[in-house]
Amino acid sequence: MTDHHEQNDRVKNFTLQIPEEDMQFGTGEKESISSFSDGHPKAPEGSAEKEQRKQKRADKRNHRRRSRMKGARNRWLFRITWLVMVLLLGMAAGVFLVGGTSDLLGMNRMDKGTVEVVLPDDPTVEDAAQALYKAGAIADTGFFKLYCQITNNKDYFLGGTFQLDASLDYEGLISALQSQQNLETVKIMFPEGATVLQIAETLEENGVCSAEEVLKACNDNETFEVYDVVAEIENEDELYYKLEGYLFPDTYDFYKGEDVESVLSKMVYNTTRRLTSDVREMIEKSGMTIQQVMTLASIVQAEASDEADMYKIAAILENRLESGASHDIYYLNCDSTTFYPYRTKEDVPEDERETYVSRYDTYTVKGLPAGPINNPGIDAIRAVLDPSSEMSGYYYFCHDKDGNPYYARTSSEHEANMREAGLLE
Repeated sequence: MTDHHEQNDRVKNFTLQIPEEDMQFGTGEKESISSFSDGHPKAPEGSAEKEQRKQKRADKRNHRRRSRMKGARNRWLFRITWLVMVLLLGMAAGVFLVGGTSDLLGMNRMDKGTVEVVLPDDPTVEDAAQALYKAGAIADTGFFKLYCQITNNKDYFLGGTFQLDASLDYEGLISALQSQQNLETVKIMFPEGATVLQIAETLEENGVCSAEEVLKACNDNETFEVYDVVAEIENEDELYYKLEGYLFPDTYDFYKGEDVESVLSKMVYNTTRRLTSDVREMIEKSGMTIQQVMTLASIVQAEASDEADMYKIAAILENRLESGASHDIYYLNCDSTTFYPYRTKEDVPEDERETYVSRYDTYTVKGLPAGPINNPGIDAIRAVLDPSSEMSGYYYFCHDKDGNPYYARTSSEHEANMREAGLLE
């Protein structure tokens, strides 16, 4: 009990001992007491360290974010730089290949004639390349050495002095430098309008390659598609000869026994070379494909009597194609197409001559035939792309036996012209 009374006395006599200076509020000298009443919970002990750690984490996140953004920019910059490098390398490779192909086929040396090439004893491919370059037989030693490497012709050349035709392709030059005697060459001129059949016969007659080889190669669906003019052909199943129209008429030097692919490649490449940038721009503006232009040009080549006549006939044929139906004209009606791939009825094999029907006959085929009927020259091509403006409204033409042309607007005028030309009695 005594203990109990003593505890009660201590409770009654208890007083809170707070220093007087600590009882002063609002002086701004002491840190204020926080409570939940102002919306901010009292910070626990050690909060400064936590805030620092929190700030560091935020800084790291911001750094990673900036790094990702910078990395993304760097990746795009790398991709753009890489793309530019690839394009530049591609263009450089394209220039290298175009120039090299021209040199490989001898197209840039067609007018140089015979050159003398001197090789030392036991020559290397480097010796051969330098000697050919010095003589003017090649224009690119690097491409020549690459060709020798690819064709496994780099290890064997003969020493001596060689008289070579500078227009020979690489294979011809290599064969000459690897043989005991110079290759026999032949110069052949193919006239404008020559057909594949005529070209094949001429090559065989001159001992270059057989006509059978030429005709077979002219329907090869892969070898010549490296040339855009051939690669763009889409109706090869309808054609008699796929390369008809693309063996440019010109004067060429071949060696006897030359590979048929080499022979035809030289001629097709010449076509791509003659279709210069301005000609290709005109083709694009015409709305026609290269095949359509070459087809129409081949008919103009066959029908016209001279260059001036080409531009007028081109205009008349285009008038027929564009607006002939409004004048009851539905066909081109060109005699030059009637017996293709033969020139005339007499050229058709005798056993089928009387019943022969050409798939290209423009008396029965509306519009253009499936492909060219010969190999036109550049004048006929340009005539198709820039026909005479004087022939507006003209739909008929004919020639007398001397090649003098007659043009007409109507069928009655045409009939009168044919009588005057001696084509009707």
